[in-house]
Amino acid sequence: MARLRFRSDYALPVVCVGLYIVAAAQVRSPRGSALTIAVAAVSSPILAVADAVGNAWQSFLAGRADLAKTLEELERLRRETAQLHHTNQLLAAELLATRQGSRLLAAFPQLSEGTVLARVVARDAAVTHSMRLDRGRADGVRVDAPVLAERGVLGRVDRVWEHGSRVQLLTHPAAAAAAKPVGLDVEGLVQGGDRPTMTGLPPYTTVAPDTPVVTTGSEGIYPPGLLLGTTLEARTQGLFTVVPMQLAAHPSDVVVVLLLQPAGGSTP
Repeated sequence: MARLRFRSDYALPVVCVGLYIVAAAQVRSPRGSALTIAVAAVSSPILAVADAVGNAWQSFLAGRADLAKTLEELERLRRETAQLHHTNQLLAAELLATRQGSRLLAAFPQLSEGTVLARVVARDAAVTHSMRLDRGRADGVRVDAPVLAERGVLGRVDRVWEHGSRVQLLTHPAAAAAAKPVGLDVEGLVQGGDRPTMTGLPPYTTVAPDTPVVTTGSEGIYPPGLLLGTTLEARTQGLFTVVPMQLAAHPSDVVVVLLLQPAGGSTP
């Protein structure tokens, strides 16, 4: 094994440095010994850095706790905001339904007796040409009950359940209503479909565009005088005059409808 050898020419400097350190350690001043001062001078920056790091760590922990509380509060506020938004939507829908119902009753005061206000809960005007209502047999709704919107006739009830009913819209291919153009002493039949038309008028009957068309009641469902729509350009087809129509009531705009008692005395 190799041995560590101490060179003799290093002995004197090492001894001198050792004596100097010992002598410095014995020197006193008001602030302490020189060794104490030297140690303090060396350790002060280290302690300052350690204190700064400790304070920063404590601030970080406190900030993280505050951030967690803040995020929790923000989530609570978000849930409350969503709930308030939902509540506002319900209140707005309820207000709209109330206003439409009031206008409906005011628009048909002569029909107010025995009528039922119902809300639309579903609609399919494009495929089945129908809508669902929240009133049914328990509320006095019966099959063939005429269904009115603010602007005019929507259709008739074709199915009734205990607490709901279905409306066959005038756009349904099987829908029909006896009708006449206002100002003319002729009667025809409004037939449903994507393009409703009034047929059965005598040939060469002159019907001006934008003439209101109202029910006559002869089919036994709709009371007379209810607005169905307005006429478009009439044409003669075979032995009859055919008049395309623009329906007055649009299912997409309706929230509340007015159901009348069936004119023909239909049972539930």
